[in-house]
Amino acid sequence: MTFHTPWVAAAVALVLTACASSVPPSAAPGDEPIPAEWLQLGESPRYPALSYDAGGVLLHVPRTAASAGVRVVQVGGGSKLVKDDKELTPSFLAIDSFDVSLERREIVFSAKRTDNFDVGLVSLDGSDIHWIPEDPADEVGVQWAPRGNKVSYVVRSRGGDLVRTVHIPTSMQLTTEFPFGRVHALAWDPRAERYAVSWSSVDAADRIEVMAYAGNERNLSVAPAVKLPAEVEPIGGALMLHPAGVRYNEKIPLVVWRTGDRNEWSDARGALERDVTVACAVIDRDPDDAFWTAVASIPWIDSGHAYVIGVKMAAPAGVPVPQKAAAPAGATWVVPDASVPAGRYRKRDNIVSVAPALVQSFGAAWVAHQLKGHPPANGSHR
Repeated sequence: MTFHTPWVAAAVALVLTACASSVPPSAAPGDEPIPAEWLQLGESPRYPALSYDAGGVLLHVPRTAASAGVRVVQVGGGSKLVKDDKELTPSFLAIDSFDVSLERREIVFSAKRTDNFDVGLVSLDGSDIHWIPEDPADEVGVQWAPRGNKVSYVVRSRGGDLVRTVHIPTSMQLTTEFPFGRVHALAWDPRAERYAVSWSSVDAADRIEVMAYAGNERNLSVAPAVKLPAEVEPIGGALMLHPAGVRYNEKIPLVVWRTGDRNEWSDARGALERDVTVACAVIDRDPDDAFWTAVASIPWIDSGHAYVIGVKMAAPAGVPVPQKAAAPAGATWVVPDASVPAGRYRKRDNIVSVAPALVQSFGAAWVAHQLKGHPPANGSHR
């Protein structure tokens, strides 16, 4: 298996401990209960791990591999690779993953040297590090293919992940694109001629594809549980999902979905987009005036029905942080607010507040409820 550093588990445990010890907030006058059905969100299947058995059967479990005594050691504010008591690398800001080839007696690893993660090679016996030509984006999830001559890793491109394979003896590289998507797992077949990838995208839930080493002959092994019938295009720093073939003079309500990663699938957002007809702008930063100006130029956007989900509030003013001049004056902001008890929401003018953990699931259901009672200007939901 590819070995990952343990800080994530520690961080999660710390957050859970803090949540368990905190005092639940009290309801304020006017807080409304959230209907139970608004929080009953179905989850699409996830495939966080893949592997092949010796017979070439694809499994949904992590692969196993010998570590040969190699491990990650935390040193001060950084990390380094060590084999038994021998130091193999200097300390880096972080190490994402590493994998060992016993045949080549070589380690491939992903380390953060400055601003992003790069891929390097080092001998099991200790040697100078040979860095694979780097990409401006993070290069993570390193893995040796069987037979020990090829490595693969994931490039976290803003336009969607890439899987890059490198034939080490010749340095030949091949790249496979996963548009507007995020790769969650990769596994090589025993002959190192094909590999399987689980990934999701802004418009579809997890799926598994199997393809040839060159990235061609792509076939679905597991189809996504949900695939939105939407077109996707970058607009103003966001990914805009909208129905295909918008009709002349049609106006569609706008939902701005603030998230940490615009290429990741969201079950809550998917439920909203299947329930009502909207144009959904998925954005990984707070929408600024440049974004709103770009949206205002789209003739089929109904700016009279605009909703922004997930933007934080500015304390103590109690208004959304990016309440920019270019935003539609009548926009409704569904915002996370730790002072609102779980199971309730608070509406003050055009600001709807809800507990942070519920902002997306509640926001999707609440917006769908509003739009069902307030159809678009041309009266069509299709």
